[in-house]
Amino acid sequence: MAKIGVIFISKIQAFEGKVLQENQFTEDWAYLLEAASMINYWTMGEFTLVYPAPDNRGTLILRDHMPFLAEERSLEAVEKFFTLHRLMDYQLMKRVCQSLKPFPSKKVPIVNTHFVLFPLTKPEDSIWLNPLAIHQVIDKGSVCLVVLTNGLTVEVPIIRKSLITIASKAVYSLATYRQDYSATMLTDGRPLDYVQLPATPFGCLLSKHELLQEWLLTPGEFITQYKLEEHHHWYRSYTGDLSELDD
Repeated sequence: MAKIGVIFISKIQAFEGKVLQENQFTEDWAYLLEAASMINYWTMGEFTLVYPAPDNRGTLILRDHMPFLAEERSLEAVEKFFTLHRLMDYQLMKRVCQSLKPFPSKKVPIVNTHFVLFPLTKPEDSIWLNPLAIHQVIDKGSVCLVVLTNGLTVEVPIIRKSLITIASKAVYSLATYRQDYSATMLTDGRPLDYVQLPATPFGCLLSKHELLQEWLLTPGEFITQYKLEEHHHWYRSYTGDLSELDD
């Protein structure tokens, strides 16, 4: 047990004190990219962070304490992982979110049973965060900093209040997905019955967010809408009507 504890501490120290700036290539960026292996999309595992590197140096992907590098843009990298493992189709998720009120219509998250990622800006080249991997969010002057549970700090292009709102919608999406795919679907309770928030300052903040206190959809409504969009997608592909597939 002690040996495991030592390994855990060394992993934390690997990222502790490192800060990634959005548009400036720094020593911390160089350190992480040098330590990163090329991503193997076939390997299952939760994503902690997807962050485009400055100067077109690729996309940094973190899985807990392990850094990886992808050649694809951030959304392409996320979609490639989900497609290979036959998980959610992001274009269909966007359509579902546009039709169901509790979900964001623009900064749409992508979700599976194990984790959720949400973009901060335009999805194609955005930073993507796992809300359950956030330790705390700090406004430092005009800059917003996100401290991850693995010790890394990243600069983000939105204000703290906006990030909290988007993150709460991502957690709601994860809870809804788990509820609709659960073998024992609860018809009462609240979204946080399906998501265990981490014991962190950010987790505590989310636990009090209004959106996560009660269900705004009936059980099964999300998956029914997703399956409907999936059927429409298949039909348009079959008939050759592809005009709306990439909206």
